Amino acid sequence: MYNLVLRCAWMSVKRLTKDPDNLGALPGMIGVLHTFGSDMKYHIHAHCLITFGGVQNGQWIWPKRKKQIASYREMCKTYRDLFLKELDKGIENKTIVVCEDWVAIRKIIEHKRWNVRSTYPSMKTQIVEEYLARYINRVAISPSRLQFTAEQHQVKIIYNDYKNQIEGQVAPKAFKYLEPLIAIHQIVRHVLPPYFQKSRYYGLHASSTFKKMAEQIPSYLKRNNHSIRSLFQILKDLLKINPYECETCHSSDYEMTELKPDKEWGGAFILYHSKRAPPMNVKTTRLEFMDFTKSGQTTLQLFE
Repeated sequence: MYNLVLRCAWMSVKRLTKDPDNLGALPGMIGVLHTFGSDMKYHIHAHCLITFGGVQNGQWIWPKRKKQIASYREMCKTYRDLFLKELDKGIENKTIVVCEDWVAIRKIIEHKRWNVRSTYPSMKTQIVEEYLARYINRVAISPSRLQFTAEQHQVKIIYNDYKNQIEGQVAPKAFKYLEPLIAIHQIVRHVLPPYFQKSRYYGLHASSTFKKMAEQIPSYLKRNNHSIRSLFQILKDLLKINPYECETCHSSDYEMTELKPDKEWGGAFILYHSKRAPPMNVKTTRLEFMDFTKSGQTTLQLFE
């Protein structure tokens, strides 16, 4: 089912952008699978970044619309039809197991409008990078949003209340209290299957496709992919020139000597606890000594 969500997202984008009335070219897409909402409910969805345009016959093609690749209703209908079609194939091939009342459920959902949220495009790469970094590395819940109240013996979860969010403002914070075992269950069920790739690249972003079409993409649309590599090469060369220097005088006149480990050092400088058995009875030793700086006698009592 997780594979189906991501695969159908790309199939929908590919079909919509293939239409000349929308784009008529091949775009690039990065998809990230999430199974949770802000309140840790089981909410499977995919976040996708799509290039606002694509390559066709060696040329870069812009979408016919200024703010979206395709119409909202067209995106919703295409994803719904493709998802149900691929789901039926999985059920027929017995790779997906459904509940007993699946036939009745399918009749209901196939006539509903599925929600595909589409935001306005942006040429500000910093916004795109921050969005991508925030969603690729996100887990179900961070320690800062999770607290345990010992008095009530409950787990307190802080989440964003999107239902009561005012347009143009940040979503208000809300709280949810769960029993410890229920909270553990909600956290564990968001752990993805082993070796599952939750971040995937399609179209122009796929490495094999990008190698073939990289020269067809205008240079002003591409980020300099060698900038980070060049920066590290420069730093590496600078470190070779002067890898070490004194923090006080900034001198680099030094000699390097290899110090081999001394196996007997631990026994000579570290006092280990005695391996002998403890005494049967606790004895008291009285120590008496004279204080020569002052007249008088001081007695010190120690326990062995």
